[in-house]
Amino acid sequence: MEVLESREQKLYAPNLICVGIDRCENGDFSGRIWEPYNVEPFEFTGINEMVIHMDDLYDGWNYPQRALNERSLLRTHVATKSNIKRDDSFGDKIERLQKMRGEVGTFVIQVRYRQHATWQGVVVWTEENKRGTFQSAMELIHLMDHAISKGLLIK
Repeated sequence: MEVLESREQKLYAPNLICVGIDRCENGDFSGRIWEPYNVEPFEFTGINEMVIHMDDLYDGWNYPQRALNERSLLRTHVATKSNIKRDDSFGDKIERLQKMRGEVGTFVIQVRYRQHATWQGVVVWTEENKRGTFQSAMELIHLMDHAISKGLLIK
């Protein structure tokens, strides 16, 4: 694990999510999630709710696509098209997103892949301008927890 360079870290992607941590109690987070296509934040009261909401956003956007589709005997999976609409204001939306702040910590997250039933991507800890990569949702949560509790973002 290593600390990555501290030059100004910004991400630009259609599926960026900004997670603002407002409280950290008993090893659990609560806060807000901002995304480029909705001005109002989603408020979450636990890590599970945060991860489920993020996964629901990726499903709605169909980006990044799941490598494994949901299976059921009762219903069939319906293929969806991406509803991400990029327009002239897309850059402004991403800039707005990257200016949001949580009370305890702020993380801009780009999930690049959803393979092996989890996420792989990049996270930027905004307050410290540090960047790291993760190979699973659990590793992302660990990075966020470590950054908040120890003041370091490690890979």
